[in-house]
Amino acid sequence: MSSVIPEGKGLASSSADLVATARAVGRALGVPMPPARIERLLSRIEPTDGVLYPAIVAFHHRSVRLRAVLGSLPAMAVVGVDEGGSVDTVDFNRIPKPFTAADRGTYAALLARLTDAVRARDLAEVGRVATRSALMNQRLRHKRLLEPMRAVCREVGGLGVAVGHSGTTLGVLLDATDPAYTRRVTAASQACAELAGGVSVYRTLSFRGAGPGGASRATVTPGEGVP
Repeated sequence: MSSVIPEGKGLASSSADLVATARAVGRALGVPMPPARIERLLSRIEPTDGVLYPAIVAFHHRSVRLRAVLGSLPAMAVVGVDEGGSVDTVDFNRIPKPFTAADRGTYAALLARLTDAVRARDLAEVGRVATRSALMNQRLRHKRLLEPMRAVCREVGGLGVAVGHSGTTLGVLLDATDPAYTRRVTAASQACAELAGGVSVYRTLSFRGAGPGGASRATVTPGEGVP
């Protein structure tokens, strides 16, 4: 088994490895591996996100259990940069979270907004929610490039900025169906290269049977109230 997902960047590399391993072992032994069984197995190992579901999901990553399947979205691109270094997921999740009851209420409201946005296939609202979540996460895992990336997003007409909450990556979200997409992604890539020296462009994946147009590969992790 091999993977091209870099480790320690907040891109769910360990979650992908664990889920792939569970499914491979299940297939080799002829043992069914539905998501609920995989969740029970992985909950004994480490915090895991919802990559085992072919849809956008709200997922409690520390207890490793599904909260809700939200649905699907039109295709998006992420023009991403890496601030460098790495983050150990297990160690990160042992850090006390500096969030108040008011913060938890804000996160709950953001999840409700995102749920509605996915249902309405509203990418602009998805971008606003992602940006707000990224800003709130600054107290926990500060990203020095967040404000410059927000400026890039505004300059190119992006949807918002998403971050690896437990990692070192940031990205500008773009609507891949926008007629101006090629111009926007080129401008964002050039601006991000000037900021960080290296750029990765990702496209959300689609899955059959996950709703109209398939489902984008994304996971919302409320994590028992906060990311």
